[in-house]
Amino acid sequence: MRPQQRKILAATVAASTALLLALAKATIALLTGSLAVLATAVDSLMDVACSGLNAYFLRVAADPPDAEHAYGHDKAEALSGVVQALIIAMTGVWLVGRGISRLIEPEHITNPEAGVAISAAGLVVSLALVAYLRREASRTRSLALRADAFHYVTDLATNLVAGLALVGYRALGWPWLDPVASVLIAVYIIWSAIEILRDAAQELLDRGLPREVEDEVKALLHGVAPEVRGYHAFRSRRAGGTSFFEFRMLLNRNTSFQRTHEITEAAIRRIRERHGEHTEIMIDTDPV
Repeated sequence: MRPQQRKILAATVAASTALLLALAKATIALLTGSLAVLATAVDSLMDVACSGLNAYFLRVAADPPDAEHAYGHDKAEALSGVVQALIIAMTGVWLVGRGISRLIEPEHITNPEAGVAISAAGLVVSLALVAYLRREASRTRSLALRADAFHYVTDLATNLVAGLALVGYRALGWPWLDPVASVLIAVYIIWSAIEILRDAAQELLDRGLPREVEDEVKALLHGVAPEVRGYHAFRSRRAGGTSFFEFRMLLNRNTSFQRTHEITEAAIRRIRERHGEHTEIMIDTDPV
């Protein structure tokens, strides 16, 4: 299966699972009156929206280059991350407001055991989704799937906090535990949104890859041919799952045109063996 197909499948699986969880949690929240369970339901609904956006934007990113987008559509993944971060942040702010309101006017929770059960189920499902999405994000180098995995990492925390709050409420009868738990969940959601937005913005702004990547490329080029004297003007960036490298390679001035071509192709092969066959590489050569 091609990387883009894997990404779309992973996003679709995540959206479908999150929808089932959201419906189950919303039902339990209505039956029990628990704001913490409602917070996890809203979190899951947010996951549905974000995973759905991922599936859409990943399909856009899979489109090949065209006359108006000569470099392809890979940045659609980063745009997906920005939209997701805004949704997450707004949801978190709303939950903070609801939690504070409930602290001011406490409400009774009925059948907290049901809330504990759905929180435990959500914890198990979220753990499985995090493992699955992180594996697919690593295999496909997808920012969108990494952002999706972030949502379900927050689900691990939100389900745990909600479950513990309800256990505490059942054992101690403290009504403030539920809204405090919802506020803690909301703060964690907002923090995750900031992290996703930062990463997506850096990709949209063509931030260069880490310095160690340049050092790694230098090591790969070392020994590719005795005519190579070094390189300069190194630039790099990432769009979606594609890495871009551009630099000027310094060659012995007596190197023939044919030999220069062979050395350049050998350098490209080495870089693609390490960073993937779809890596885009632009090499110019300077005689020294």
